Amino acid sequence: MQMGRTLTTAILTVIVGLLVGMGVGGYITYTTTAKYVQSVPGAPIVVGAKYDEAKNAMVLDIFNSGGLPITVTGSGLVFKPKNGNGYAIANIPVNVVIPGGTIARVEIKLKENTKVNIGDILSGTIVYAYPYIPQVYSTTFNLTVGKPYSASPTEVMKKAAQEAEKQKENK
Repeated sequence: MQMGRTLTTAILTVIVGLLVGMGVGGYITYTTTAKYVQSVPGAPIVVGAKYDEAKNAMVLDIFNSGGLPITVTGSGLVFKPKNGNGYAIANIPVNVVIPGGTIARVEIKLKENTKVNIGDILSGTIVYAYPYIPQVYSTTFNLTVGKPYSASPTEVMKKAAQEAEKQKENK
């Protein structure tokens, strides 16, 4: 009888120990992973783009896929009409901070009295930087007027993960 109680107590102690160990290990793994993800610089991903006629501007919805904030410091625009001459504008000051995992809207104004028609091309460039990283980066998005662009950040990240898996398999 005494042997049965001792064995039961030992088994229960082992089970409790395993559960506590798994809980502590899971917590450590989670906090370490969370800190790592927060320190990863993400790339700005355009998840929405359109021409706003009332504001005479190209409007970009930009998703920060990383943990570090992105500071958009400047922008530029190239206007290429279907017919006639276009123009380029550079060094347009912008001061927008996009925290990690969020979406921000950036508007890039065209020159006054610009007549924009369906089929014209707008190329919007944003210049951005990360905290603690001395480099400055840029990315450009091309928009055909009359064909607004919209994407879900979740879908974009899902496609990126699938492409990464495909690349791993091809190595």
